[in-house]
Amino acid sequence: MEPPVMDLVGFLLARIAEDTHAVATTAEDAGAEATAARVRADCAAKRKVVLACQAAAPDLRFLGTRPPGLADFPLPPRDLHQLAAVTLALLATPYADHPDFEQAWRP
Repeated sequence: MEPPVMDLVGFLLARIAEDTHAVATTAEDAGAEATAARVRADCAAKRKVVLACQAAAPDLRFLGTRPPGLADFPLPPRDLHQLAAVTLALLATPYADHPDFEQAWRP
């Protein structure tokens, strides 16, 4: 059974929102306005990528289909749906230590 796309999308949007708030606030407190602006822009771009991937109806069944021993080498996507899935999975990898991260999301 395919994991729900919204779970991965929701997970990413929540992490991006946390990053936006935490990192930008810290940078502003340190007087690094340019850094805070860049972090906000980076998070906004990631949010747009996540939403574009969601609109492409990602095929999450594609995730985790690489042969054993090739964990660091995702299979090349064959279509837009697989590309959207692997993009979402790659965006989620920095958050792999988060308690809500699901191993099924590994690219």
